[in-house]
Amino acid sequence: MLTRAPQGPRFGLRHVLAGGFMLLALCPALQAQAWKDAPAYSKEKAQDVLRRSAFFMPLFGATYPEKFEVLLQTLPANTLRGVVIYNHGCGGQWGWETTVAQFLYRQGFAVITPEFPTRQDNQLGCAGSTEEESRRSGAQKAREGIYQAINPARLAARGDDIQEVIRWLKARTRKPILVGGHSEGCRATYAMEISDEQVVGGICVKQGLQDSYEHTWRWNTDKPMWQSLEENDPWVMWGPNTIHTVGFERKFSQRPGNLTVVRVPGRTHDPLNHPDERNSLTQWLNQRVPTPLVPGANGFNYESVLPMIHQRLREPR
Repeated sequence: MLTRAPQGPRFGLRHVLAGGFMLLALCPALQAQAWKDAPAYSKEKAQDVLRRSAFFMPLFGATYPEKFEVLLQTLPANTLRGVVIYNHGCGGQWGWETTVAQFLYRQGFAVITPEFPTRQDNQLGCAGSTEEESRRSGAQKAREGIYQAINPARLAARGDDIQEVIRWLKARTRKPILVGGHSEGCRATYAMEISDEQVVGGICVKQGLQDSYEHTWRWNTDKPMWQSLEENDPWVMWGPNTIHTVGFERKFSQRPGNLTVVRVPGRTHDPLNHPDERNSLTQWLNQRVPTPLVPGANGFNYESVLPMIHQRLREPR
């Protein structure tokens, strides 16, 4: 299913040149890249991912693992619809993840946001105090080919983190699980091949399948996927009329009904900042997880679960 938001400004020469210059800057990385390993990507380093994650819960907002685990056991069934594992972009975890988590938990979903750069020995996929610095850093890391999402080894390591969170969740709840992310976090999502029946879909916010990243795609198209694209996203290698080449449509050619794409105007890279994104994702979530949202539900007295939380906090780590 394909929807288009109201039209924003069309591409001008400035956008074409900017896209071309970025394309040239990334030229060495444009061929399908071989696996480039690094100590940070060792599978065993996924074991501490819960210590590197933030947790959010309907009714409570931001929380922490012990409290999250108790609430999973005590929230009324109609309060919690499912759990979303949401992954940050190349610059690590910051305000954008919190904003998206707020949207999702107000839709009745718990949210876990793993942070990847703080894995032992790891680096950011981009770094800088401004958009220009971050893009320059991302281009440099793409040329090096180790600490950037064009490297299949990096995305596989992010997948190991996500799989560890899934394993932990499956031992504690039978609620539906969704996997998603923004920018590099979207790439980490579509680089996973998931067959687990409890995982019911993928969410890719403001990122597309550019040719230089196609070798990393492994998503199981039996699993529905929602994607948003921004018409003038500064992090996408745009050129004239290329917005139709960065979607996932060709990957879902055998199962087109499993892909929902919404395109919005703008040049922000800001996840879910457009109402058409939020409305489309809300509708898609309602299709994937039919348990209805119960707005404002407050199913118990929070103080009644404090003894359980106190006990969890006394347990040795």
